[in-house]
Amino acid sequence: MRTESIQSITVGPLARDMIELAEAADQARHRAVVALGDALVLDGCLDAQQVDALRRENPDLLRSRSHELVERFLITDEEWQRALARVAGLPDIDADAFETEAGVSDLLPASQARGFEVLPLGHLQGQFVAASWRPTDETLHQQLQQATGHAVWMVWADREAIQRRQLGQRAPMTVGGATAAPTLRRPAPASATTVHPGAVDQLALDQLVALAVDEVGAGPETQSDAAGSDTVGMVQLVNRMIADAQRTGASDIHIETNVGERLTLVRMRHDGDLEPYLSLPASLRAPLVSRIKIMARLDIAERRRPQDGKIDFSTHGGAPLELRVAVLPTHDGLEDVVLRLLASSHPLPLSRLGLQARDRAAIEALSRRSFGMVLAAGPTGSGKTTTLHSMLAEVNTPERKIWTAEDPIEITQAGLRQVQMNDKIGLTFASAMRSFLRADPDIIMIGEIRDTETAKIAIEASLTGHLVLSTLHTNSASESVVRLLDLGMDPMNFADSLLGIVAQRLVRCLCPACARRRAITSSDWDALVDEYREGSSLTRDEAGQRLLEAAGVDSPTDIRIGHAVGCSQCKDKGHRGRIGVYEILQNGREIRTLIQDRARPSVIFDTAVALGMRSLRHDALEKVVQGLIDLPQARTAYH
Repeated sequence: MRTESIQSITVGPLARDMIELAEAADQARHRAVVALGDALVLDGCLDAQQVDALRRENPDLLRSRSHELVERFLITDEEWQRALARVAGLPDIDADAFETEAGVSDLLPASQARGFEVLPLGHLQGQFVAASWRPTDETLHQQLQQATGHAVWMVWADREAIQRRQLGQRAPMTVGGATAAPTLRRPAPASATTVHPGAVDQLALDQLVALAVDEVGAGPETQSDAAGSDTVGMVQLVNRMIADAQRTGASDIHIETNVGERLTLVRMRHDGDLEPYLSLPASLRAPLVSRIKIMARLDIAERRRPQDGKIDFSTHGGAPLELRVAVLPTHDGLEDVVLRLLASSHPLPLSRLGLQARDRAAIEALSRRSFGMVLAAGPTGSGKTTTLHSMLAEVNTPERKIWTAEDPIEITQAGLRQVQMNDKIGLTFASAMRSFLRADPDIIMIGEIRDTETAKIAIEASLTGHLVLSTLHTNSASESVVRLLDLGMDPMNFADSLLGIVAQRLVRCLCPACARRRAITSSDWDALVDEYREGSSLTRDEAGQRLLEAAGVDSPTDIRIGHAVGCSQCKDKGHRGRIGVYEILQNGREIRTLIQDRARPSVIFDTAVALGMRSLRHDALEKVVQGLIDLPQARTAYH
């Protein structure tokens, strides 16, 4: 869009904004192309050293896999989107100040604009111009073109500013005591302060709650479950809640309703712990639940029975995200809602799971086997599916056919043929396994072994030339053996099919920004050694030597263990992020004989430890002396 092509526009406040925008676009065409890493440095999101480290780790992290920077909490989704816009050469506008063209709502009604989180600006040379915080999103671009019937050109604007304009508000800038309203944003200096991904804009939330209350009314209940569920405030409040959960790395959203005038509580689970997010007045109780039911296509009139559903957040104007929804009836005709975020993210490389070098080598060796069975064991939320997908990523090559049966599909990989289970139509893990065996597989992953039928088919498949991966809800590797035998498995076949069992837990890491480390005393060392060898047949010398090897030192006086402190980056908790703690039982001659003899779990455990296995306790305490976690977090893995 060259400036010569828009001279016919009437000069005025609107024309000046649109002319300036067209000029900025024209200038952008003549600028040198900016790489994504340079854009992140320019915006103050990362420094040059961080970008260099990422390039050394994997150049694709600053190209095709750049969204992993958001998943690793190195930058926020908004920062990533702005950097992509800069790479694409799209101008920035100040949504608080830009004067939009009259009549833009005729092409894109306000309700649709709110759903898409865009601000319609006007027209230039037959194109409909809109501001978005994710202007390079091709899906959004296509949706806007379908909604308006016009070619669409998108520019970047701050997400909060767009939401303010949609609420009829602005945040004017003051210069020398006078109000100023610049329309085009200038690049932030490299030293600009970035918003921490865990931060929540409480003021914006309060404004949305106030708007929703005004629209619904002040009464504790509405005449209809659906009343108020599609108002501007409620739609934006739910969208904001989900977006905040995704941005801050929450795994679940819990909505807890209460009777009478008591507040409805919204909490989010971060790193395994529930944290308060929002309290809502009683008048929003029914509209909130109804809004979520509508998004999940559930029956809003049914309040007596549990309901399950899914939300595709991208169809409601949000980022690509799926949520699993569970609605449960509570007392006095109320309902609670739990939303599980299914990000459909890429698998993590084995190097980022927190595996010790020996354990990583063991898992890589198990992944390369051509047949047999590998199990991941642990409670719900311990990272079993993540581990299996990381193993699949190691062997996901064009030469192999890999089928997976999952419920739900949480991680997607190109090259995998992934099937979502549906018990309502008879598509179970067992039936999927039977179908897979007729589809010429090399590797099969089954989400979970829940029953005898699935276990038998899995063992048969592993004995007939297929590598089978699955999960079990058991506490340890040795207990997993007994669990499958209790399901009626033939001990001879099971002993021959089993390659290994990975038991695991997730614990919270020390915040790298504020953790303090100190040398341990001789009494600390003695207590640590005793705790390490507890429950095993290791001697004190063997336990001490293992801890020294893990710490990479020759003397206990050189070990420095960490303690949680708390800072703004970890929200004063002292911990940030999670890491896996592992127990890997590899099948061999001695273990195979014990399985065939139906040995007790304690005998299998002692034999495996004597052969070199580290238990959950051992791995957790080794991570303590490595300074990754503190002692209280380590104990959560085995107590």
